[in-house]
Amino acid sequence: MHFALRGYLLIALTALLAIAGTWSDEPAFATAWLFPAFLLFAGLAFEAWYARGTQLQLRMSLDERLKLGRPSKAAFAFAHNRGRGVEVQYARALPPALRQSEDVRRVVVPPEEEWRDDLELLPLRLGTHHFSAGPARLLGRLSLAWWGRELGSSAPFSVAPDSLPRDARAIAGESAGETPRRLPGNGVELLQLRDYVSGDALSRIDWKATARRGSLIAREYSEAQHLEILIVVDASRASSVRAGALDRLGLYANVAARLAEHAVSVEDRVGLLVYADRMLTACLPDRGTRAVTRMRRALEKLETERGEGNPMLAALQVRRMLRHRGLVVWLTDLAEPARNEALMQALKILVPRHQPIVAAPHAAEIAKLADAPAKDWRDPAIALAAREHQARAQLQVATIRRQGVIVLNEPDDELDEAVFASYLQLRQRRRV
Repeated sequence: MHFALRGYLLIALTALLAIAGTWSDEPAFATAWLFPAFLLFAGLAFEAWYARGTQLQLRMSLDERLKLGRPSKAAFAFAHNRGRGVEVQYARALPPALRQSEDVRRVVVPPEEEWRDDLELLPLRLGTHHFSAGPARLLGRLSLAWWGRELGSSAPFSVAPDSLPRDARAIAGESAGETPRRLPGNGVELLQLRDYVSGDALSRIDWKATARRGSLIAREYSEAQHLEILIVVDASRASSVRAGALDRLGLYANVAARLAEHAVSVEDRVGLLVYADRMLTACLPDRGTRAVTRMRRALEKLETERGEGNPMLAALQVRRMLRHRGLVVWLTDLAEPARNEALMQALKILVPRHQPIVAAPHAAEIAKLADAPAKDWRDPAIALAAREHQARAQLQVATIRRQGVIVLNEPDDELDEAVFASYLQLRQRRRV
């Protein structure tokens, strides 16, 4: 229980009357302080009785399945059993898997209806979670004091890797404006009809559809080329480094899930391998919705391991899982030179039989620190350290590229697009 403003006013009035009665010669003033004190204690007793009978319920209104890193609408829904409004002050206590909020809200819940306090949730961790009880307090019936209680909602929810937007276009048909050319072993099939784009070959124009539509319509083909793709995720201690709002492991999970959806849309086979100091998860390459569903379920259970990664063990497992030449997308970190030596030894096992892509995000804050103007006596030293880190990272990237490995050293928020662009380029050039 905590006093409200009206309660503090009665306390102050009681004290003033008691002081006045002590120094006054009037007999009536000697006991005048008893009246506000009686009102205060009687009011508190009534409020305590009234608060015990007030049944305040809290329900979380949200989707049972959230997407990692994608904001989602939710609401704290309140309801009570009283015939008049109840004023509530509560803290928005959220599970660790969500972006935390320090807001303390003060709301009035109307009678006989559910009142919603909307908010936006940002999932930061994969897996299944639930809400726990949070601190709250009710303003008494006479506004003398706040009465504390725990309001809990055990609503479970799960956080899954992000997926492609609904309006995303399948990469198999992204041939607008290109001139077709014949390649050995190349077969094509009609994918869809679309509007003519400048640069399309005249042979691609569908004249019957053009006559019906009244505008130029071109045929779009997809190549009958089916690749085997294995996505390797490093879940060692380095994956706990922040990558924007998420950590590196969350970023890897989102990239892997989206790339898998891209791959199955063009009938490529896609698999998953997660490692740290040991093998954590292995899904053999497969096609269709079954492959995506199996991968997403495996990614939902990912957690960062405390040990160092063992890329050599992962490379040997890749050779066992890929019987034919395939594309290996390796999601890891290149910040530590000692760990990169082991990674380069592991990649030598895969080249030239397979085509590896090493996708390694780097923090955009380091580039900002390297180029930031000096405003404090410590800023030059910080800038020099950032530039040295950048130079060391570029040297590591150049060393790996000399082995015939494609290295994508991109900022955290651009890694997703860089992986898709490299995959599309390799597919169009038939490098795998």
